[in-house]
Amino acid sequence: MTAGDRHRRSPAPSGAPGRPRGWVTWPGGRRRAAPRPPWLAAASSWLRLALVLGTLAALGVFAGVPVLIVVGALIGIVILHELGHFWTARWAGMKVSEFYVGFGPRLWSIRRGETTYGVKAILAGAYVRILGMNNLEKVDPAEEHRTYRSKPYWRRMSVAVAGSAMHFLLAILLLWVLFSGVGYHGFDRPDLTETPNWQVARVVADSPAAAMGVRPGDRVTAVEGRAIEGFGDLRGALADLANRPVGVTVVRHGETVTLNGTIGTAPRDGVSGFLGVGPELAPPARANPLAGLGRSLSDFGFVVRASAEGIAALFSLQGLDGLLGPLVDFESNEVAVGEVGAVDPNRVVSVVGVAQIGGSLAQEDVAALLGFLAYINVFFGVLNMFPLLPLDGGHVVIATYERLRSFGGRTYRADVAKMLPAAYLFVLVLVTVGLLALSRDIVDPLNLPG
Repeated sequence: MTAGDRHRRSPAPSGAPGRPRGWVTWPGGRRRAAPRPPWLAAASSWLRLALVLGTLAALGVFAGVPVLIVVGALIGIVILHELGHFWTARWAGMKVSEFYVGFGPRLWSIRRGETTYGVKAILAGAYVRILGMNNLEKVDPAEEHRTYRSKPYWRRMSVAVAGSAMHFLLAILLLWVLFSGVGYHGFDRPDLTETPNWQVARVVADSPAAAMGVRPGDRVTAVEGRAIEGFGDLRGALADLANRPVGVTVVRHGETVTLNGTIGTAPRDGVSGFLGVGPELAPPARANPLAGLGRSLSDFGFVVRASAEGIAALFSLQGLDGLLGPLVDFESNEVAVGEVGAVDPNRVVSVVGVAQIGGSLAQEDVAALLGFLAYINVFFGVLNMFPLLPLDGGHVVIATYERLRSFGGRTYRADVAKMLPAAYLFVLVLVTVGLLALSRDIVDPLNLPG
């Protein structure tokens, strides 16, 4: 080491000023950087926020207002999830330092009390930062009593499950509004005009009915010789006719016509027969508030079970094959583009597909949109209870494990570092599934009826 090196490395003498703040080094020497006016920083922040709002407005112009409504609803659902964590954490006496909507570069923020609220560039989620969520975070000893990890088991559990609880409560509320306020025909039990003179009100595009020549106004009276009195009879007659050539008898302008074609497969289960006609419906029925609440709870339980089974099926070999197989033909190494979407019951959709489905339902009526948003809330709530970090279910498992290991006055704290490899692998799987679904929704868009 030379004397020059020692001179450059030696600290400044005691009491001597170091490099002043606000100075920058230029090739020609040192010059003072002009301070940024506070008004300029504030204007820049608001401008970035306006850019995001303008992007959403452009989405409404190019994709349509129904899609914009669904995207706004999804953002609102995510915010309510995080508000559940935020409110319960504050109620438990924990310190919440940040509440952000979105990820990536910060666009806008404001500080109120000890919490910074803001918006980030990628509106694909939200998060709250609670002090001391695990043993890896270093915290000032003076604030240790306000950490998540220092609180009793029931307090930590209330924070961990609050996000999913918010989804479930919102789903029940949406169903209650649907059944008691808007009125409904039923999700899979349409309240039809059960008269012998019922008629076809809609023919699904590119469906077996469209190929046969069925028209709105036709009245289906028989399928393969089996008499049809109401729409319920038609569904029963089609149940075991999937992929079979049949003759469909209709009455059109008072004349009886027999139409021939092949029955398709129902999107709802991939097994039953599917014709592709919509019936003339009776006016929506509204339940009284108490009966509507009972119906809401009943359908909520049904959707929870269906969501759990769907998530489990996704991570099965059959589910992964359904995700990967339709996207890439590994033998020819070519992207496979074809008739998918509504006729593909096992398809995994990304946020793009969700927005498209929701926009399509929003164009039908408010009831269809409310039912769809209720299902989305249940799905998010069930998924977040998956027992692995970084999902809420992972925190539930850790808190429960710590409670079981804490006895005899001894407090046990789990070493989260040992769980990180599994958490990283799980995140990798989720990101991979999301990117594959997004790629497929872009390359091979959903073929929705209507």
